[in-house]
Amino acid sequence: MPGIRQLAAISLTSLLFLFSPFSFAESKKLVITGSSTWKPFSFINSLGQPDGIMVDFWQLYAEKNDLDVEFHLKPWSQSLKYARTNPGVIHGGLGYTGERAKSMAFSRELPLRRYDVFLFVQKDLPFGDISALSTATVGSVKESTKHAFLLSRIPEENIRLFPTFGSLNDAAYEGEVDVFIDDLSTALYDMRVTGNNGLFTPRQKLYSFPLHFSVSKSSINDIAKIEQGLDNITPAEINAIYNKWLPQNRLHSSLPWLDKTAQYIILVISMLLLTGGLFLYHRLLKHRTEELKSAVRALRDSNEKLECVTQLDPLTGAKTRPQFFAALSDRRFSPAPYVVAMLDIDHLKEINHNFGEDVGDMALKHLATQLKLQLSSQTLFARVGGDEFAILFELSDSSQAQRKLGQLQKALQLSALYIDQRLVPVTFTSGIASYPYDAESGEELLRIANDRLRQQRTTQGSIMDDDYAPDPLKSRRWA
Repeated sequence: MPGIRQLAAISLTSLLFLFSPFSFAESKKLVITGSSTWKPFSFINSLGQPDGIMVDFWQLYAEKNDLDVEFHLKPWSQSLKYARTNPGVIHGGLGYTGERAKSMAFSRELPLRRYDVFLFVQKDLPFGDISALSTATVGSVKESTKHAFLLSRIPEENIRLFPTFGSLNDAAYEGEVDVFIDDLSTALYDMRVTGNNGLFTPRQKLYSFPLHFSVSKSSINDIAKIEQGLDNITPAEINAIYNKWLPQNRLHSSLPWLDKTAQYIILVISMLLLTGGLFLYHRLLKHRTEELKSAVRALRDSNEKLECVTQLDPLTGAKTRPQFFAALSDRRFSPAPYVVAMLDIDHLKEINHNFGEDVGDMALKHLATQLKLQLSSQTLFARVGGDEFAILFELSDSSQAQRKLGQLQKALQLSALYIDQRLVPVTFTSGIASYPYDAESGEELLRIANDRLRQQRTTQGSIMDDDYAPDPLKSRRWA
């Protein structure tokens, strides 16, 4: 009997070990990869050792879960390839993209701070907005989320790619690039530790993204096991890591009297200035107010004119192709579904031939007018080609978008275009694609919608050509 009890105890212990949440972790050493030059997130320090926020985080994870950890930090592109092609290797911190998800599996959001990506511009340059970067050289790291963001907003020839974050920063400080985009905290950290404070200044927040860990597709089953260990790390421990690398209140802690003294001095000076200048201010108030109103009116008029020139198609008044692609890029990780539609005016070439190009322009304007009347003010549409329009529907499925397009066709029939009592037929062929069912990226959705438009045109082409056969007598009468 004692032998049977011992055998049962040994069997039970073995089962508990096999089904323990950390049986995966206990049987394997955690191998973590990441960037070797992304200061202070992950980098190789002057002693040749892995260091940074991400390294401290995974060391804390290993300590909390009684594991061993080994770091293989590499240049950014190599770190992605290393994680993709080596089962069991964990990429310790990166943003999610649809392209990366094709070959890598992503965890839930890590308990690390989100990355707030800003536009950094050389201090003497006037650029304050990414839409104004048509002539600047913008630096980015190859295969980063920032590279994908830039491709959707500025010409590719204006982007200069670098293999690592460190090489990008060095090139910026040496004047090889005018502009770069990076996380606010890490960029300021790098400029401070390298002695380049003030050389570049943050001008505009572009977007933010959470961090995940990632493994190869073949190791997807390991994710849930590793995620369980994240629950053992507390927010206070995460804050301690960030305070180590990005201290927010070091000056306040060393000089605790500074804030109170500064506030007192500012209060006294403000009261003196307010008292001494009140009488003069009262006399000048009316005059300055009128000047300000005039300036505001002039600025409003100028902004409206500038918006019309830069954001609207001069012929139809619709949004432009870059504006539409920017809107699609903003919805790259949208939690809500939406539908993209492509419209192509039927027989615009025949209209130009039979009636003249001026009438063809009027047909384009007529379609744009009906789009404005039939769509809600929140629905974005743009002219993306000579006779092509694109629509971004905030709808949950394609059937709703089809009904909207059908209503638009009926509106064109009821509000026909007549030139000198002659009917100019304005109809369109369309194709649609739905997010996320057809694709995840806006560019791919547009491509699919365009392919379906072409298929629809091929199917109906012969009927439409017969219906639109030009009348030679009418052509001569128009001439």
